[in-house]
Amino acid sequence: MTGKLLIIMASGLCAMVVLLAGGSALAAVTPIQITKNPVNEGRPDVHGNVITWKRLSPISGWDIYMYDLAHPGEQVITDATGPQINPVTNGVYVIWEDWLSGDSDIYFKDTLPDTEPQPLVTGPGNQAILSVSGNRVVYVNNTNPLPCPQSNPSYPNCPGTGENDISNNIYAVNLDNPNNPYEVCTATGSQWQPRISGNKVVWQDNRNGNWDIWMKELPNGPEEQITTDPGDDKVADISGDIVVWRSYRNGRYDIWKKDLTSGVEQPVTSDAAYQNSPRISGDLVVWEDYRNDPNPGDTYYDYDIYMKDLTSGVESVLAGGHPIQARPAVDRETVVWEDNTGGGYDVWMAKVPDTTAPVIGAPHPANGWATGCSSPVISAGYTDNRSGIDTGPVLLTVDGQNVTGSATITEKNISYQPAALQDGLHTVSLTVGDLSGNSANTSWQFQTSISHPALSLSSQRSYWATYADYLNRKLSVQYRISNSSSDAGTEDLQILNSRTTTTGVMMASGTPIDMGELAPGAQGDLVIRYLVPTNIGSFITTLYASCLDACGNAYYFPGPPPGS
Repeated sequence: MTGKLLIIMASGLCAMVVLLAGGSALAAVTPIQITKNPVNEGRPDVHGNVITWKRLSPISGWDIYMYDLAHPGEQVITDATGPQINPVTNGVYVIWEDWLSGDSDIYFKDTLPDTEPQPLVTGPGNQAILSVSGNRVVYVNNTNPLPCPQSNPSYPNCPGTGENDISNNIYAVNLDNPNNPYEVCTATGSQWQPRISGNKVVWQDNRNGNWDIWMKELPNGPEEQITTDPGDDKVADISGDIVVWRSYRNGRYDIWKKDLTSGVEQPVTSDAAYQNSPRISGDLVVWEDYRNDPNPGDTYYDYDIYMKDLTSGVESVLAGGHPIQARPAVDRETVVWEDNTGGGYDVWMAKVPDTTAPVIGAPHPANGWATGCSSPVISAGYTDNRSGIDTGPVLLTVDGQNVTGSATITEKNISYQPAALQDGLHTVSLTVGDLSGNSANTSWQFQTSISHPALSLSSQRSYWATYADYLNRKLSVQYRISNSSSDAGTEDLQILNSRTTTTGVMMASGTPIDMGELAPGAQGDLVIRYLVPTNIGSFITTLYASCLDACGNAYYFPGPPPGS
């Protein structure tokens, strides 16, 4: 099926039905109009049930409003004199730029009624361009902004800080510690449009002469350059370990992404039209797209909102129609944007269903594992592609018995340590669901017996690895460690030291040497280097090793190292 957009509008209704197809999948969403005020409303943000936006008042200028999807109805966050713009929310607080003092400060307010706005960061110059994740807010700090060439009575001058101002730096502040900001990046050039997910911050940076995307893990991680393409990379966003941005390469603006875990960088969309303003939550990317403009030769961008499910790879239009749908924001299944279908700008939203089950991994003890521990820690990790894990319906059974109530459960993993189990085979079953109602189940088995690892050592060969080693008298000796236990594996196996009884021979390899796990009946090889004087033809050495069993009990072979 080819992609097709069908828009059905009825005067006076607040729903726009959009039928969309992309790739091999067909999905249907129903955009819902959130605001219907005759004045302009836009720059929305969303988290959980909270949607926030700015509204242009003929009396006070731009004000900040919110809408709670759980308790429908608008609330005024602030309508103070002077512009308040660019709100963001973490679902508990709304944070915005406030020009009450004549330049831009950052204020915040609890979403609960009858609470008052409070200053979060104030100071000389402008604090602007916000992003929030959890308790952290990141922003552009410019204590010496360039002068404004013109003014607009409905908007702050300029607003005083532009992306090319070399005084732009990135700062952060915690919501529970107002007026105590700290540096994120103060490099040369301009740092602009920061976005945060957890403790990872990304921004666009022109320190090298063109715009690249950079990243830092708070609080003290190093600055890392994410993109190096000679074209400009701008307007970044991040969710978990996925970064998206607008990239100018191949002679046009496309949306690209990078997986920070794998390092793979690839296009999200490569349509020939102009794309801008990408936002990401989990596996859902949304952006402004110009491909359906009926007059592509003019200078008036007729944007639509497009989306892509990174799990399925399906790309499709989310909201379209003449003239503009723009400024998307996304949190899990909820997408919001500004839309001027009715003439003025209003805020719309849509739910994009998450239909992918969570992924369960890293079961412990591993499937088929034999352990000499009668009460091993039973655990597993899990992830969800978008809506997030729902910890309420998590179910863990051991040998058919529900032990969930005694387990430690988080949004990332579950762990449970039973009392002593009988020797023999045990079966674990785990069911995990996400906040969209999708669920996954897995089962595995392990063996318990009262035994412990039994390690032995043999020398395989000795050799000069290189001619340089021969000249420097660095001899390599290959050893083999075997675990002769039939049912007890090792964890955290380490070579602690090698003690020689031959005068002049010294160990040249650093310790400890990590060898990880060694299953029952398995063996592993390692190489240790020694400094051997020219007058030595043979020498005697003892290797000292340590390991843990599945219960964390420590064992030493042939015993603790001398002097330990």
